[in-house]
Amino acid sequence: MIDGDLAGLFTSLFDDASMFPPQDEPPSSAVADHLAHRMAWYADMVGPFVCSAGRLSTINDLAARHGVERLAVAVVVPGGLQALLRTVDASRECQQVRLTGIEVPLGPHSLVDALTHLVPLVSQGIRVYLEIPVHSVTEHDVHTLAPSGVRLKLRTGGTSIEAFQSEENLATPIVLCAAERLAFKCTAGLHNAIRQRDRATFFEHHGFLNIALAARVAAATGSHAATRRMLAEQDPRVIARQVGALTAADVRATRALFNSFGTCSIDEPIGDLLQLGLVSAS
Repeated sequence: MIDGDLAGLFTSLFDDASMFPPQDEPPSSAVADHLAHRMAWYADMVGPFVCSAGRLSTINDLAARHGVERLAVAVVVPGGLQALLRTVDASRECQQVRLTGIEVPLGPHSLVDALTHLVPLVSQGIRVYLEIPVHSVTEHDVHTLAPSGVRLKLRTGGTSIEAFQSEENLATPIVLCAAERLAFKCTAGLHNAIRQRDRATFFEHHGFLNIALAARVAAATGSHAATRRMLAEQDPRVIARQVGALTAADVRATRALFNSFGTCSIDEPIGDLLQLGLVSAS
């Protein structure tokens, strides 16, 4: 349960990416677990089920087996723009799923070419995210994307140290997005609410609450330094206090920028929010 002005902060924030590393959950159990999340007390916080383009027909068959109609699915297209049309066509043959999102890497293509392919999908009511490497996002990219309706996808971690972004690097696209009111989502490495070092890998993971607050700071101040400091904060009391102080207007502004993030474990972020006292299971 979420009370007061925070009601909208966590709604559909957690995209269920349990089939992706490091979880790598098999399709059958991933779908079953997702449906269980959809029946839990925190169901409103769970976003679409995320699968790769090659698994779409499998997810469709599993949804049919469970008697689910129009399962909300966001499809990641690793093959990029070249595989996009094939993926969209395949989705139309899958009657048990409802394509709510498409995530595609820019790859070697120009931004103009990408928008030619992606903007028509936006007009169909699909959330379209274009992934550009964090260190490559420019002011021109954000300025071009903002009026198109295509959103930005930022990869914040992965399975190697090179995949993780410093606070300095991640603050840059967040500030640029805030200036242009360009919505973004994050993926990879966001297992917990607050920035911390993983005890097993020693990788420094960003916290999803840090990013939410950083988006609000960036929108309010335009300051790269202030945004970077918010991304770096590791004191749970500071983060919880600042989240608890958000007004309804703050929450709307925050989520207009930070749409969601893909997580391979829904349980971890829910557990963190419970521990911080920001939500309750009753």
